[in-house]
Amino acid sequence: DAIPVHLLTREAFAGYFSHLSPRGVMAIHVSNQHMELASVVAAIAASDGLIAYTRQERTPHDFYKDYRTNSEVVVIARDVADLGDLPSRPGWNRLEDHGVTPWTDDYSNVLGAIVRRKSGR
Repeated sequence: DAIPVHLLTREAFAGYFSHLSPRGVMAIHVSNQHMELASVVAAIAASDGLIAYTRQERTPHDFYKDYRTNSEVVVIARDVADLGDLPSRPGWNRLEDHGVTPWTDDYSNVLGAIVRRKSGR
């Protein structure tokens, strides 16, 4: 239940975007029982002048009964127009930067991501 830290850094995202067309969009699966990772992606997007939208599944699940948890996805793009009608679809919300420092190859705050998840922020 953990995405390797080196895949959620500014340097990694620069590499991903270097392979996309100018109007390309990236979808990132950030579901995690122990860490809140959408803010990390939002911070990277904001620091690079990108926009981010998120959608969280709201279906009630009981992990201990059905072994399922809700998924969370973030999409990022260079321009909101690149997302087509996705921002107007139900459940999709603009993901703002909430003051989280973007992770880099030299910095990550895993403990902060754990605290945000546990505190519900």
